[in-house]
Amino acid sequence: MKTAPIALALAMTLVGGIAQAQTVEMIVPFSAGGGTDTVARVFEPGFAEALGRTVIIRNVDGASGTIGAAAAADASADGLTVGYLPIGPLAIQPSLRDTSYDADSFDYICQTTSTPVFLLQKKGGDAASVEDWVTRGQDGRVVYGSSGPGTIPHLAMAALSSAAGLNAVHLPFAGTGPAMNAMAGGEIDLFVDTATVLENNDVEALAVFAPERLEAYPDVPTMTEAGYALDFSVWQGLVAPKGMEPATLASYSDACKAAIETDRFEELAEKTNTGILYRGPEDFAAFVSKNAEQNRAILKEAGLTE
Repeated sequence: MKTAPIALALAMTLVGGIAQAQTVEMIVPFSAGGGTDTVARVFEPGFAEALGRTVIIRNVDGASGTIGAAAAADASADGLTVGYLPIGPLAIQPSLRDTSYDADSFDYICQTTSTPVFLLQKKGGDAASVEDWVTRGQDGRVVYGSSGPGTIPHLAMAALSSAAGLNAVHLPFAGTGPAMNAMAGGEIDLFVDTATVLENNDVEALAVFAPERLEAYPDVPTMTEAGYALDFSVWQGLVAPKGMEPATLASYSDACKAAIETDRFEELAEKTNTGILYRGPEDFAAFVSKNAEQNRAILKEAGLTE
């Protein structure tokens, strides 16, 4: 008479084991070998180990990351699909183009990185500070480059131009490389990017767009010190389709935190000048919402959106 209950219990255990063993797909919205993909592939093993499940990466590139982000948003909220997304597809592109999702289309698992950007000029330039360029930009004209409309370099300079009242001209380029060539040739005066660009090109930093000076660059003042409370960084994080079970979200967030604390992830961060920053579900969601709103306002003032 006890056979049926025992059989049912065994069946439920088996189903639970199968569900636990199911593979989690991690969508990366850019092609293999790029910056986001490189970080995601170092993050994935630690995340999978902490989660106790197999995780595979699927690259879904195109349309500045929005195709992959849409694929992550449209997936089932069963925990079998997550997205490793950077700032662009989450907090910039939905204001620039007609996407099928917005910042509210996701549950936020955790933020993994945040890398502040610097105001850069050609090495040996005759301006000694942000104030020097502000004076020039108010009295004459300043030309700044970016790696494309709506990118962090563009947003940061647009915000500085607005705050300081600069007469600034924006020249977008197809990536950082061409912009660096333009700076070397005197075609542009200023550029904004991360420490990787600072370390690998003939440029120097006038300020960092961060609340405090960076430990690795103690002699570089903040924008706040120059009188402009501007904070811009390149960041990434792990998201899921809206509607993930709270217990699943919590376990994924714990695994995410464990992944960014691994030696492998920390070594990559040091090698690539990437800042590691953990924010849990609530804090990450609030951060993205605020960041998206801030970027939307800057884009509108820059005339890139209505």
